[in-house]
Order: sequence, then structure tokens, then C-alpha cells
Amino acid sequence: MGFLSRRPDPAKELARAIARRGVRTRGTVEALEVAGDVATVRLRFRAQGAAAETVTTVTQAMAPQVRVGLEPGAPVTLSYDRDAPETVLLWGSPRYAVTESGAVVRVVDVEGGERG
Repeated sequence: MGFLSRRPDPAKELARAIARRGVRTRGTVEALEVAGDVATVRLRFRAQGAAAETVTTVTQAMAPQVRVGLEPGAPVTLSYDRDAPETVLLWGSPRYAVTESGAVVRVVDVEGGERG
């Protein structure tokens, strides 16, 4: 088939699986680097049932609207693979949401008790 084949991208398939079946939780951004539309985020979170926190680095494509509020020390919403907690999909900051029109709005973080 060559370059016209429709083989699925393994990274995208893994992201879809984590989005559907992963464990959703909160973490903390430790570092953030952006190159174009790709963000590399070092983060810390505690997986369910784990005695210690997991520290991992995630590199994924991320629209500028989704990166709003992601900075060192800030909270981040994520999903991780139950079998490999270091495999993470980032959802963005729980402090901001992107509307259907693409606008970024501040939200009340009920779970964390934060107010803007």
C-alpha cells in the first residue's frame, strides 16, 4: 500500500483508549515547554491506590486555548492508563474551559473549592 495506506497511528489509538477507559484525576504542572502546537509537560499526580505520586513527562499536540492556565504549580486535569500510570492524556486546566466558538472562559473549580 505504501504511503497511501490507512494504518492507524498507534499514538492516536492509545490516546483514544485512555480518553475512553482511562482514570480521570487532577495533577500539578511542574514544568511546561511549548514548540508550535506541541506541549511538553512535566506533571505530578497520585494514581488510585498508589502509595507514592507519579511524576511523568507528557508530549502531546495541544491547541493554544487548551494551554491557557497551564504553568508550573497550576492544577491540570488528566486521564491515565490504569495498567501504566505514567501513560497520560492531558485535558487542560480545570480553571478554564473552551466554548464551542473557541473562546476561553474562567470557570469555578467546584471540586478544588477554588474561586476566581
